[in-house]
Amino acid sequence: MVKLKNNSLHDDRASQIVSWGHWFALFNIFFVIIVGSRYLFIADWPQTLLGRVYAIISCIGHFSFLTFIVYLVLLFPLSFFLHSPKWQRIIAVIIATIAITILLIDIEVFTKFRMHLNFSIWEILTSHDENNIFSVEWQKLFIFVPLILLLETVFAIWSWRKLRSLSKRHRYARPVVITFVLCFVLSHLIHIWADANFYRPITMQRSSLPLSYPLTARHFLERYGFIEKGNYESRIRQEGNPFAIAIEYPLDKISYNPVKAPYNILMIVVDDWQVNNQSSDERNAMPKLTTFAEQHSQFNNHYSASTQPFLGEFSLFYGLDPNYYDSILAGHKSSVFIDTLAKQRYNLGLFSSDGFDHPLYRYALLSNFSVPDKVQNKSYLATSDLWLAWYKEQSQLENPNPWFSIIQYKDNRQDHGVTQAKELDKAIAKVLDTLQNSGEMDNTVIVITAGNTESSQNQSQFNREMLRVPLVIAWPHRAAEVITTPTSHVDIVPTLMADVLNVTTNSKQYSQGENLFSPNSRKWLIAGSEKDIAALYEDKTILIDNTGHYQVYDLANQLQQNEKLGLSTFLQLVTENRRFMVTN
Repeated sequence: MVKLKNNSLHDDRASQIVSWGHWFALFNIFFVIIVGSRYLFIADWPQTLLGRVYAIISCIGHFSFLTFIVYLVLLFPLSFFLHSPKWQRIIAVIIATIAITILLIDIEVFTKFRMHLNFSIWEILTSHDENNIFSVEWQKLFIFVPLILLLETVFAIWSWRKLRSLSKRHRYARPVVITFVLCFVLSHLIHIWADANFYRPITMQRSSLPLSYPLTARHFLERYGFIEKGNYESRIRQEGNPFAIAIEYPLDKISYNPVKAPYNILMIVVDDWQVNNQSSDERNAMPKLTTFAEQHSQFNNHYSASTQPFLGEFSLFYGLDPNYYDSILAGHKSSVFIDTLAKQRYNLGLFSSDGFDHPLYRYALLSNFSVPDKVQNKSYLATSDLWLAWYKEQSQLENPNPWFSIIQYKDNRQDHGVTQAKELDKAIAKVLDTLQNSGEMDNTVIVITAGNTESSQNQSQFNREMLRVPLVIAWPHRAAEVITTPTSHVDIVPTLMADVLNVTTNSKQYSQGENLFSPNSRKWLIAGSEKDIAALYEDKTILIDNTGHYQVYDLANQLQQNEKLGLSTFLQLVTENRRFMVTN
């Protein structure tokens, strides 16, 4: 007897399983879109109609695509060699439940950190931290798992039983599927346009959805003349990263009480100024500044927020860590410190050896002022001479207002050393002697510091010694002192705002710093770059990038491979870094 195998039966069963899988995938597409729409209510809601339309269609297109890919990769192949409808449904329900649970966890992570789930964040969330405040929240979250499992199971069984009836209605599903495809394609086309045209209500949504990588086509558009070649890089320099998240700065209205006898404020900022690696000859070449420092407040444990000069100066004038730089530049936001000075009718005198050539000044900090397009680089002494001429004009005014002045000394020469130190000392001496001789020294707060150290180019950007810079503050009627408490550039704005401008708004509403002259209990100093957060502890440095991956270094700048970061520490660092970012 010959037994014949009925292949048509297996083919028909496989066809039924594939058909059922399509309906199961369609159901989950709707389910995931509904759950994933939560991201639209967490991230900053765009202010423009086009930005809002993009947010909606990208949510629909992205989650329909992700769900279909999961089905295509994990379930569809099973249809051809797993001929048991029961096991196919069981596996499908398990996969769907796990995937949606991961999505719910990612929503919670995004709510807290504005980051998406990855292995580093998962490791932190599941760490055995005694201060793991998320444990209760995770327990609440997993209450939904049985409900998801039940819903998936009910639909899986119902749709299999009603498969023949559903198959007759496939024509109704076709326009829905076409809509999903159009949303996916259209969202990417719109993003290509927005990226090429710096349309931030759309580009700032780049990281709003998990596993989202919107298309860009700058090189293609440049090649065929749709956008001007090199224009994109120029606009990034002027306007910052188009993907930067919108921020709310300040968080509250700045209030202050009238000042009866306001102080003048002079800030002297030097680029490429060492504090630890100076030779004795270089220190001896600066007698004026050395004597001046000994007569006033010296901060011997002071740190810039970055080894890059413009980022260090960003923190100096904004009181924020450099991670906010792109958002400030993209929004052309002035510093609340400069705005408060203007409201209190301070006369402003701004002088720089390079004419404040960096976009930080031209398109953000001094965006409300007229800055010459092209300025020839000047020597230290020439920069001081410009200030002296302005100061002479101020002294001749009748009933003059208090004044605020920035003098930025910058030297593009490569041969830093004794010669540079002598020139810098003479230039600063000119300014200080003028104030002393005019009697204004007793009515002027003078801040002298540096943007970075000149040795940092060949070192790790968060090397502790490379971040350390000088800080000297001359405060009228304040005795000379040496302060060894660790301090940071972000501390200078809140100190001046509170103690000179008499601002009553809590400094947490406009700064990440503390008052330099008040005791504080903070455990770390903040530093960073446009994409990284750096926390300088007494015994280590923790570096966290914008996706949540972290590294721990000792004081010798050696990577500590086995040191793990607890959830409470991660939460504190990231929360502080995300405090000014806009959320719904």
